[in-house]
Amino acid sequence: MGLLDTEPGKRRLLSVEVPAIERYNTGRDRNYRIMVARVGGGLTLSYCLKPCHNVYQLETRLLACYPIVAPETRVLTPLKHCPHLLEGQTICLWRQGSTRASSRWDASQFTCVFAVVAAWRWLLCYELWHETGEWPLPEAK
Repeated sequence: MGLLDTEPGKRRLLSVEVPAIERYNTGRDRNYRIMVARVGGGLTLSYCLKPCHNVYQLETRLLACYPIVAPETRVLTPLKHCPHLLEGQTICLWRQGSTRASSRWDASQFTCVFAVVAAWRWLLCYELWHETGEWPLPEAK
């Protein structure tokens, strides 16, 4: 059963996620707004970010088990491989293979917009890494 097929999932989307996306988009240039599409039992957020010098196109997937399971974000713009880039250009925002207890993702505190902001921070680190050869933040623990 998907996120959009359950009453709790629908309530979360309508009361938490959609208002957060609307606040994020308010006053933002059209090219940098979050666009939402239904894909299977979940949602895909499509957007562009410009953390420093470059503009990147991204998508964040809210899978059917969201918000229990963290969103997955991948960069659609081709990137140079780096230690924090996973298969399919998925970016390492949360500790991979973690349990609910040990994950940095906290469904009670974060919305899907938090994942967008975390992607912006990751891309800024990527640009700094590209210039210096050093990742400026510690590993996800």
